[in-house]
This record gives sequence, structure tokens and C-alpha cells, in this order.
Amino acid sequence: MDRYERNHQIIDGELDDQQVMMHIDKGMYYGLNPIGKRIWDMLEKPKSFEEMTQTLLQEFEVSEQQCKKEVQEFLDDAIEKDILKKV
Repeated sequence: MDRYERNHQIIDGELDDQQVMMHIDKGMYYGLNPIGKRIWDMLEKPKSFEEMTQTLLQEFEVSEQQCKKEVQEFLDDAIEKDILKKV
């Protein structure tokens, strides 16, 4: 089972209730919406896709299908941008 973790080359912080981050090596800045921020917070320690979706399903009113779709899209995009890594 794949697990995901934060790239340790990312500096992050909160600004006006949004998560902002910078990739140290690439010099790129990113911002996260509330769901992306929640996923980022969960990934303080490595988590599986299933662990993340189950947590989000308990915390937000969203269908399981929509939740899984959006989490997968977030993970794919974050891996492509080198924000997250599979472990």
C-alpha cells in the first residue's frame, strides 16, 4: 500500500486561513484550498490514500466517490510539483 509524505524541501505556513508554501530547490510558491490544507496537515506523518479519504469523509460532507476523486487529483498534482512523495 502506497503511503505519501511531505517533501522536506517545502517551507510552509498559514496566511489568512490558507496554507502557503515554497519549494526551496525550485523557488516555486504554492497555495492550498481548505481541503488541500487538511491533507497537508494530515501528512505530518506518512499516510495512505485510504487513511486520508476516510478522515476526510468523517470531517466533510462529501460523497465517497467525490472525495476519492479529489484526493487522487490533489496527490497526483502535488507529486508532479514535487510537494509530496510516495514512500
